[in-house]
Amino acid sequence: MCLIAEIVHTCSNEKVAQAAVASIGSDFAGKVGATASAHGMSVGAFTAHTVLQFDRIRGEQQRKAIHEAMRGSDQPILSGLQHILRPVVEANM
Repeated sequence: MCLIAEIVHTCSNEKVAQAAVASIGSDFAGKVGATASAHGMSVGAFTAHTVLQFDRIRGEQQRKAIHEAMRGSDQPILSGLQHILRPVVEANM
C-alpha cells in the first residue's frame, strides 16, 4: 500500500489521528488543537476530516510534495501527516 494511502486509511479514524498528531510533538499538536477548537472539533475529528478532504482533492503536485516530505524520514507516516495538516493549520493562524 502506498504510504499516502496508509495515512488516509489510518488517520481517517479519529482516535488514531489524535494519537498520531500527539506523536508529532507538543508544539505542532498545540497548533492543530487550536485550529481544531476554532472549527468546533476535537483534534482527532479535525485531523481525520482534513486527511479525508486531502484524499478527495489532492493533485499530482501535492502528492509529489507529500512523497518528498516522507522520503528519508525516520517516521514517514507522521512526516506525511504533518505535511498534510501544516497548510491548513497555518491558514488558520
